[in-house]
Amino acid sequence: MPSQTKSPKTRMSVPDRLLKHACQLFAELGYQKTRTQDVCRAARTNPAAVNYHFGGKAGLYKAVWDQALADAISASQAEALSSNADREWLYHYLRASILALYDTGTGSDLQRLIQHELENPSPLKNEVIERHMTPRVQELERRLRRMLGPGTSDFQVACCIVAIHSQCTAVNLSRYMREMLFESDHPTEEQVQGFAREICAFVMGGIRAMRAVPGQGKDKAADKKTSTKNQEQTDK
Repeated sequence: MPSQTKSPKTRMSVPDRLLKHACQLFAELGYQKTRTQDVCRAARTNPAAVNYHFGGKAGLYKAVWDQALADAISASQAEALSSNADREWLYHYLRASILALYDTGTGSDLQRLIQHELENPSPLKNEVIERHMTPRVQELERRLRRMLGPGTSDFQVACCIVAIHSQCTAVNLSRYMREMLFESDHPTEEQVQGFAREICAFVMGGIRAMRAVPGQGKDKAADKKTSTKNQEQTDK
């Protein structure tokens, strides 16, 4: 009987091991409290490996953000964030965001990195936020503009974005609110889903109310331009 050859186990490369443990430590402790020595120790590699593979702590931190964003996108796709139905997309956006705050959903490293940057900013805050947060906000903005309809002002869209994100952060910042909503300091996934459904309904109600006000969505600049044009025609 011919002998069976066992395939060798795939071993993670040094950069992959560094990135894996750096993601865990930066997400848990933030930039300021994470030491490259601890990352190297966790990855079981030479203390100089971070400098060799990533050019130092800053380069490793940027790579961690890249990885966290890739994980969040992967998790988002699995949770139907690419849905063409804007309300369905908004629900999953809220659900994923709230789950990430409590580390009960996939792709939560990005949300925890963001939280650290808000509470204790790193020297790279502007760079990483601009690079990794802007695309998410732009997609939310695009969806909101479509839901609000033609003539919506930038100010209105910005107000909607702030209102949506406030629903998530308020619960995270206030223990009283968590206990009022969930009777616990740490909600279950089922409770988060229910909360996301209600907040989504609330946001959609606000969008319908904004659409119902004639002329409410026009930019002041557009109104002024129209007024000037009408005045010129009157003068003629």
